[in-house]
Amino acid sequence: MKQILFALFLLIGHISIAQVQVAPDTSKAPKPMVLDKKTYKMDIPKGWRIQDNCQENLCSLLSPTDTLSYIDRFVDNINITVDKLPSANYTVDKYAQFSVTYLPGVVKNFKVVEKKKLKPNVYMVTYKGEKSGYAQTWRQYYHVKNAKVFIVTFACETEKYAYYKDIVEPYLNSFKLK
Repeated sequence: MKQILFALFLLIGHISIAQVQVAPDTSKAPKPMVLDKKTYKMDIPKGWRIQDNCQENLCSLLSPTDTLSYIDRFVDNINITVDKLPSANYTVDKYAQFSVTYLPGVVKNFKVVEKKKLKPNVYMVTYKGEKSGYAQTWRQYYHVKNAKVFIVTFACETEKYAYYKDIVEPYLNSFKLK
């Protein structure tokens, strides 16, 4: 009987040792998905999806819902819009100024939070206000090249902006013109 119990303990011990698994190496982060268009490319945040009918001149990246979908009705998003400029010498500074004067007509309680020229052809404007029944904050980057403006806009509910800003910023900064 003792021999049977001893053999059983050995077998159980051997089986439990065989069950040990080594965790995979997670030190290398997986490469992000990339939105790669003819004139630009940009990394896509993990878990986000490209909206159907994404075109070169208008494309949206949509976040997953934060909570249960019946509670979280606003979908945080990044939109990329490409427009022709009025002339070849229309600068990014002129476009940023145009936007700051145009946006109060479409955003209720419009307020500029931050605006800054980042490069000779890149300008960033952060603003907040109300649109479509939501208090929102937007961060827009204007990239000017070849008489076109490439507008990269992150939009989220104002109460969530401080949380999302640092998460989304690297993706917004990954936007590159070709």
